[in-house]
Parts: sequence; structure tokens; C-alpha cells
Amino acid sequence: MAQNKGRGFAPGFVVGGIGAATLTGIIAALLAAKPAEAAPPDEKIDYIIEALTTLIPVLAEVAGEQAQLVEAIQQWLAAQGVAPPGVEVTVSAPWVAKDPETIFTQAIRTAEVFYSDKMVNWTRGKRLLIKVESSLDQDCDIQVVGNIADTRELAVDVGDLLPCDAGGNISAGPAWDDWHPYIGVRIITALAPTAGILTITAVIQE
Repeated sequence: MAQNKGRGFAPGFVVGGIGAATLTGIIAALLAAKPAEAAPPDEKIDYIIEALTTLIPVLAEVAGEQAQLVEAIQQWLAAQGVAPPGVEVTVSAPWVAKDPETIFTQAIRTAEVFYSDKMVNWTRGKRLLIKVESSLDQDCDIQVVGNIADTRELAVDVGDLLPCDAGGNISAGPAWDDWHPYIGVRIITALAPTAGILTITAVIQE
């Protein structure tokens, strides 16, 4: 076989990298270097060898870049919950409960309206549980309230007013369509307790 003598392709078209040139530019340069129809057979063979030597690494690089692009697009679609054709999407989103947070604890001795000491930050939560535990010797009423800011001022009622018996305990949780960024509790005692403590705890599930 004839030795590769080299035909001096355009600068920048080198084996192992395409630099700033595009595949179209490389092909155009190869076509421009094509020997004449009447060229000797050895010259034509040298041209074919050099063309393959130039194109094979370039095409392999382009194919690798396309594979990376396809993989990146598939990963993005999977993150959006969209399954590309022929791709199985598995989205793992476990719901994990945070540690319980006490938002009210007091030995109530008057008949009045009280509010939880803090609003629960529910901006990133999926579900919320409010647990009321009472050792008071009088009944009380529990009203979950919600707000768009971390304050009880201008908070609105969320759900129904719930009775909590003396010495009893209840749970409350906003419905899906009752979501508010911040959740608190209003406590109402119609009769003044003479003993016991009321404790309210919140648990967020993320």
C-alpha cells in the first residue's frame, strides 16, 4: 500500500480535535483537497487515508457530544417527571417528618383567647400535624389559623373550630386546599381552668 505522503489539509483540521472548526468546515476542506480525476492511484489512496484519519476522530467526538447532550436532556426530563420514549423514569421523593416542635405550652388559669407562641413555617412542607394535649380541668376550643407572613396579625381561620375536652387530646391538620405558608393556633377557654397544662406540638412532613 502506498505510504501516506500528506496533502496539507487546511490549518486547524487535526486528528484528535476539531478546534474551532465545524464538521461542515472539515468536510469542505477535505473536498477542496480532493485530487484530480486524472491523479495517480497512489495519490488518491493517500487522500482517502488522510480523509479517514481526519474524519474518524472528529465523527467520534461529535457522536460523544451528542450522546452527552441526549443524556443531559433525558435527565432534565426525568427531573420534570416526564418520561422520554424508551426511558424509564423513577422519581424518589420520600416524605420525611421533621422533629416535633412545641409551639404552645402554658398552665392556663383564665377564661380568654390565647395564641400559639410561634407560627409554624410551612413554606416547604407537604403535610402538617397539630397535636393538642390537655391536662386542664376545663374544656377549650382549638382553631388553626394561617397567614402569608410569620405573624398572627391578620391570620385567618383554617378549617373548623375543634373542641378539646378537659384532660383530653386531639389532632388537627390543614387540608390540601387549606395550605398557608405559616400556621398557628388560637386557643379559647370559656371557663377558667384551675389545674393542668395545655401543650400544642407541630410536626411538618417534607
